[in-house]
Amino acid sequence: MTQQVPTTWIKQLDALLALLQDEQGAVDEGQLTDQLASLDPDFAAFVVERVAEQQTPEAAAFLELLAGQTCLPDALRAQSRAALAAVAEQGVMTAAPPPGTERFLAGYLQQCREQGEQILLLGWRLPGGDIEAFVFLLDWRGDGLKDFYATRRLTDAEWHQLVEHNIAKGAQLVEVTLGEGRTLLEAVLAESQRFSRPLPREYKLTQGTVTRRVLEAKGAPSASRSRSYLAPDLTPEAVISAFAAALHYRDYALAAELLASGHPLRAGRSLEETTSALRAEQKSAPRREEKIQVTPVVETAGDPDGRRVLEAIGGQVAVERTGKRARSIVRERYTLTRDGDRWAIRSIETV
Repeated sequence: MTQQVPTTWIKQLDALLALLQDEQGAVDEGQLTDQLASLDPDFAAFVVERVAEQQTPEAAAFLELLAGQTCLPDALRAQSRAALAAVAEQGVMTAAPPPGTERFLAGYLQQCREQGEQILLLGWRLPGGDIEAFVFLLDWRGDGLKDFYATRRLTDAEWHQLVEHNIAKGAQLVEVTLGEGRTLLEAVLAESQRFSRPLPREYKLTQGTVTRRVLEAKGAPSASRSRSYLAPDLTPEAVISAFAAALHYRDYALAAELLASGHPLRAGRSLEETTSALRAEQKSAPRREEKIQVTPVVETAGDPDGRRVLEAIGGQVAVERTGKRARSIVRERYTLTRDGDRWAIRSIETV
């Protein structure tokens, strides 16, 4: 007996087909992703299975699109990757975009915001089937967009090698959407302007293409800046050290992100507002030294609230009216709590 397809599935399939049957090349990938994300999970898995059975370049392109969308459920993306790999084993190549168009393939970012520098990698599938990537070096501590280069046309194997090469540079890569890549690029260009830093020569030569593909890309509006790109496994000691470095380099966006949502400067404020509050608070403060010594004060491993109390000893340098530099010791007590899935600073007291 043939299994009856649920009525809700038929309605969702009609809506999906209506979107996919637009004029070739005119489908808004953002709208398509939203449509897929709203599907019943079982129906979405059913769609991936049926598409994979087609074993055509168009099917491979559809699976590739699903696998690269970070807003889709992990299970659906994993299924799409597995199906894409199975199709590739049969010798089916991904369909190139229609002539004159290109398709965003995937984006990756180093998850190490606490280090002050990150590599951003964005790739596009070109009409001929090759891949072209932009590689950005984001410096949040004075240079803004520190370096940039565009790759030559890459095969799929070379693209995967490029991703693996950047994974080997010591920081985990996380996937980002084109909208998130746009937000990051806009923010780092603002830092370049704020510090009056010249843009890299190759970026200037490629600026028109970057603007078209990223900054003015249709269907990829700037994303929220609320997503965290801190390393997921920072210890309380590492959080405090990163906070000290942020004050030293006047990286107040990082300092704001290291504060818990219950910290007085964060409560009821957005990250941007907290960043501005920190910048105003530290405007006339002596320059903090980067290196500090952090030691536990109270053993709280059994604390049901997951608190950690640590003491940090460092230094700061003030410039007197005579121009003389005067160094003084800074001793502070930090209380950290779990804020979601990470450690964050709940309060800071001068000892």
